[in-house]
Amino acid sequence: MAPGKQAKKLIFNPAPLHFSAICREVFPDADISLAIFPLDSLKPKDSSILSIWLHQKEQLQLEQFSLEKRSREWLGGRICAKQSARMFFQRRKNQTIIPNYSQCRIQSDADGRPSFQQLEGLDIDFPELSISHSKKIAAAMSSLPCCGIDIQFAAATLERVQEKFCSSKEEQTLKKLVPNLPRISRLTLLWSAKEAAKKMLSPEGIPGFQELTLLHNSRSDNGVALFSFAKTGSQFPIQTVATMFRPDYALAICCRQNTEGID
Repeated sequence: MAPGKQAKKLIFNPAPLHFSAICREVFPDADISLAIFPLDSLKPKDSSILSIWLHQKEQLQLEQFSLEKRSREWLGGRICAKQSARMFFQRRKNQTIIPNYSQCRIQSDADGRPSFQQLEGLDIDFPELSISHSKKIAAAMSSLPCCGIDIQFAAATLERVQEKFCSSKEEQTLKKLVPNLPRISRLTLLWSAKEAAKKMLSPEGIPGFQELTLLHNSRSDNGVALFSFAKTGSQFPIQTVATMFRPDYALAICCRQNTEGID
């Protein structure tokens, strides 16, 4: 997946080292690759970028968007997805073929989940994929097992809709878990974590926010919070989500874990 000269114009935000290290610890067999990209300077009509990063059919899809904001978000998500896949392939010891960015096409499955379309004539096992964007940032992750990623800017609207995703008991848990964060930041972390978990669990049927409950055995470590979730009404953990809060946004990722109680 050779980037070419023009691809070097795109500067990705590195994932914080501590966050990446904890993710490897929590999801040791997932082989996670994470790409984060600022959308501010991305030009959806820049042909030098499109020809390198998009499949021909994806270029046609992009032309269907009438709003520049939506075009930029969609394009940024695809760029992050392909960069995360490239990083994934580069780490695979036995990977002999790494396709170009433009060879890879991202499709939406029946449940809306993004995935890499298999390439004709190339025997390549693509990783699982998840994509997210919020305001000025896009993010994507590739991994061996089913995964979920969410990025969310802190917004006052989350306080107004709190009852839809955060119970009073969960808010108390959040206060104990990340006491140094302001309330809006805590709520943003929880929203993002539940979104990531929902995406990861989508093959079994996407649960609602109120079907996932934050457990007391969640923990925080040097700016990274590990949220443990159970199905509402149960205390059996079904999923751990790694989260972190930057100055104005939350990032959350999770991967399928070998645990019972999912069904």
